Amino acid sequence: MAISLCIGLYTYTQVQGSSKRYTVCGKSMPFIVVGTALAAQAIDGNATLGNVALAYSGSLWAGAAIPLGLALSLFLVGRFLAAPLNQLDLLTLPEFFYRRYSKHAELLASMLTIICFIVLVAGNLSAVAWILSVVSGWGYGVCLLIATSVIFLYTIAGGLYAAIWTDFFQIHVAIIGFVLAAGYVLWTQDWSAIMARVPAATTSLTALTTVKDGGLANWATIISLAFGNAMALDFMERVFSARTPATARRGCYYAGGWTLVIGLCCTVLSLAAVATLGKVSDPRMVLPMFASGYLPLVIGIMVFVGVLGASMSTANGAMLVISVVAARNLYQRWSQRRLDDEFMLFLSRALALPTAVAAAWIAYVRPEPGMLLVIAFDIVFAGCVIPLFFGVYWSKANSNGAIASILSGTLARAICHFAMPPQLAGLDTLLPPVISLVVFMTVCLATQGAPATARVLDESFGEALEG
Repeated sequence: MAISLCIGLYTYTQVQGSSKRYTVCGKSMPFIVVGTALAAQAIDGNATLGNVALAYSGSLWAGAAIPLGLALSLFLVGRFLAAPLNQLDLLTLPEFFYRRYSKHAELLASMLTIICFIVLVAGNLSAVAWILSVVSGWGYGVCLLIATSVIFLYTIAGGLYAAIWTDFFQIHVAIIGFVLAAGYVLWTQDWSAIMARVPAATTSLTALTTVKDGGLANWATIISLAFGNAMALDFMERVFSARTPATARRGCYYAGGWTLVIGLCCTVLSLAAVATLGKVSDPRMVLPMFASGYLPLVIGIMVFVGVLGASMSTANGAMLVISVVAARNLYQRWSQRRLDDEFMLFLSRALALPTAVAAAWIAYVRPEPGMLLVIAFDIVFAGCVIPLFFGVYWSKANSNGAIASILSGTLARAICHFAMPPQLAGLDTLLPPVISLVVFMTVCLATQGAPATARVLDESFGEALEG
């Protein structure tokens, strides 16, 4: 944490008083930096600590669904969105909704993504605080306060520069730690003996093929993350920072590959933990207990530091982009006076404080890293994903359809949350985007006459898609 804080504070010098440099690093990042930063956002406390906790308490597939969904999302974004959106020189993802649709569509997208990402920050603050608590012996609340303060300080210092350069340090520690841990287990343990001690229900494919064993819920998690994460503000900031559309696309593929590798490593550790640990009352303790009790000291420390760093990188990136969206897409867009670049930089930094406070409060009252990630992307999967993809690829998409789609999908998700019976868990995630799609296409076709900006964007998209 101390190293990350020092790196983050140093990047204050790279912002140079520019809100654009603070937000997207002046659109100058090369492939390896973009790819590494994207991997750091995907490989977080949810995909590691939350993954192992879910696998231990439920089935292997419940945990593996998280990194699998995140990796699929990176491949989808790389294939369909990274190049065209990078070419538009956007500063935030909601700005796309403004330029493609309208100010009101941007408002809805901004509000929903802010809510979503505050929950995402909370999940990662929870993971950081939990690991720090286990290592230090301090109370969870104290560790949460320390973690939030450190991440807040270096976020407002260097903006996306702080996020990217701390990511570069943090994610490599995480990758090395988890690869070494999985390699140690596979090399030193009798894998057939481990699998013999793992209950059949833990690895059974019925967790993917039958409703009663959670198949619907697990597929809902995978699909929600795969498509909902396309609305990830922190992912897209890194896509926008790439120096070319091709760089943005390749960075997504690179990050998706590493996300699958770390997901596989966590699967190995999950199975080993199920086989070797006794009854653990708190599933969040499974990875820390296994790392400290069954791995060599150096590798165990790297796993701890890896989870800590991975969670910090995601919390930092998400905290940054929430405050930028609030400043640019809400305050600036609806302000009656002209705001200069210096004020926008100040406002972007100032709004990080209420963001940090809100996320820390959620992390304190509901410290569940894995489930907080799924909840976060359920929100935007329901209403925003359809207008995003169709806005890029369908010339008949318009503002009326986008607004109707966002509202109907979000409302359907809220109704399903309360109305869907527990035995159909997962359908409450999958049904709302279908409703959103039907409403979007119906309203768009019924209200043709798209604004000129849509045609201009379609032309620029064409160049990016061909490249």
